[in-house]
Amino acid sequence: MKIGKLQQGLKSWVYPISRVMNRVASVALFAMMFLTIADVFLRKVFSWSILGTVEVSEFLMLILVFFALAQTEVLNGHVKVDLVMGRFSERTQAAVDMITQIICFLMFGLFTWSALVYSGKMREAAEVSQDLWLPMYPFVYVVVVGCAILSFSLLLKFFMALAKVIKP
Repeated sequence: MKIGKLQQGLKSWVYPISRVMNRVASVALFAMMFLTIADVFLRKVFSWSILGTVEVSEFLMLILVFFALAQTEVLNGHVKVDLVMGRFSERTQAAVDMITQIICFLMFGLFTWSALVYSGKMREAAEVSQDLWLPMYPFVYVVVVGCAILSFSLLLKFFMALAKVIKP
């Protein structure tokens, strides 16, 4: 079956990439935690603050959120209300999932494209952060990568639901 091969092909690279991105997100969370603790400690004990703590935390938050999205989708960790859908047959649930997944795929694909265009404009404008003067466009590329992998994981879920719908 062609859908099965396409599904396996997507799964073979989406799952490993989303796992690696999730690990990077975990490192970003640890770095945010360490930076915040160090800043608070230095402020309370030595009355000295780390310059750019808020900016770096904001950039790390982007990595944390957008790199964890795809793995959360792969693990079915996003919020889902099953109150009504649980009463329908498995095939009907798969059909609704299929529609939902394709709409989300298209929406995040559009968001990925828009973020890519925006990051190019930021790069051309040479926008930098306020305190540390870090270029901001690489962090918009983080959003692009995170949303792109999420889009592909949504497409994979679409094919999984499609296989359930057309199953005899």
